[in-house]
Amino acid sequence: MYNVVMPQLSDSMAKGKLIEWKVKEGDSVKNGDIIAEVESDKAIMEVQSFRDGIVKELKVKAGQEVPVGEVIAVIDDTKTASKPLQQKLQEQKQESSINKEQKKAKEEPKKEQKEEPKEKPQKIEINHKLKDSSTTISPKARALASKFNLDLNDITQKLAKKDIYSKDIQEYLNLKYFTPKALKLINDYQIDTTNFNLNHKITEDEVLDYIKSHNIPKIEEINSMQKAIINNVTKSAQKPIYHMYDYIGATLILQHSTFSITTWLIKIFAKVIMKYPSFRSTINDNSIKIYPNASISLAVANNKLLYMPVIKAANNLTIQEIANRVQEFKEKLKNNSFDITDFQDSTFGISNLGMLKIDRFDAMINKNDSAIAAIGALKDNQISITLTCDHRLINGYEAALFMNDLKDEFLNPLNFKE
Repeated sequence: MYNVVMPQLSDSMAKGKLIEWKVKEGDSVKNGDIIAEVESDKAIMEVQSFRDGIVKELKVKAGQEVPVGEVIAVIDDTKTASKPLQQKLQEQKQESSINKEQKKAKEEPKKEQKEEPKEKPQKIEINHKLKDSSTTISPKARALASKFNLDLNDITQKLAKKDIYSKDIQEYLNLKYFTPKALKLINDYQIDTTNFNLNHKITEDEVLDYIKSHNIPKIEEINSMQKAIINNVTKSAQKPIYHMYDYIGATLILQHSTFSITTWLIKIFAKVIMKYPSFRSTINDNSIKIYPNASISLAVANNKLLYMPVIKAANNLTIQEIANRVQEFKEKLKNNSFDITDFQDSTFGISNLGMLKIDRFDAMINKNDSAIAAIGALKDNQISITLTCDHRLINGYEAALFMNDLKDEFLNPLNFKE
């Protein structure tokens, strides 16, 4: 069973209000489906499922407030249903739309006729020479068909509809003059098909040429995970920070290459963090929280998405246990199966781009963390490190002491006993 909990949407958030469920008990959901909207003291955000399965129980009613971390829904991730959530939602939306149109037609038949006389279907007379004289077609549809010299008989036979509107003519044009791949590009880039010379079958390459020659951008909606990343980095950019640049010796790391550089970094950083309470702290408007363990967020990325899952209490883990956690994060990244609890409780972050041959870079502090270490490339048995600190929690003198202790620990053979 997979428990969906009330997420923490801001530093000061202790409770959240369930605004609306997007699912009901018995619905099938996929990883990434939006299942609810919740409200914090600052914003309304979407809650998504991180598992495939069946909604077994909704524990909270709309309008109810519950503490952060409390279970609000239970998903049985061992089962699947015949229809996924998105298909059901689409069917419900279509059914609702049809019901509204039918109701409107009954309540305001005269008004509708007055407002849209041009699209009212009219029965085609015999002089139109249609094989099916019972087919009706709107004036706008007839005008569009005439504009492109279309055979009305062919249209009625291929569309197999009793009432034909201008949108049906457009559908016919799309199928007649565009290949499926070309149509997909048309939809992705929201291009008006009448911009093309409709006298032959238009291919994907022709549409790509049009896109490039007219410099047309592709429009993508921002999903809930991207919104969370944007909110996080925007908040991080508002912190009063400073950078400290140095190198750490990598000789012993290279001699103990059974485990990755990232794994050793987490192990030794955790040990040094335990000496400095400020590096185990978070801050809000009224107080500073000092945690008893070194919980480290680790930057992992997949194309456009950046995640910062947390290795909790890393100071209490063996090097093998840390390696197992890192591997688990890689699997969750690959399968997009992170849980919201994977991102909680950190106070320090590590971002390693050294494997991509980046000599040095600055990293943005994650969420409520006190600092982050940006790890650069290995060169001449040294690894560059840029330490970014929240000046409200860590002053420059303390950060310098931290860096010196860090360099010493990377040269201490006792730390590399496997």
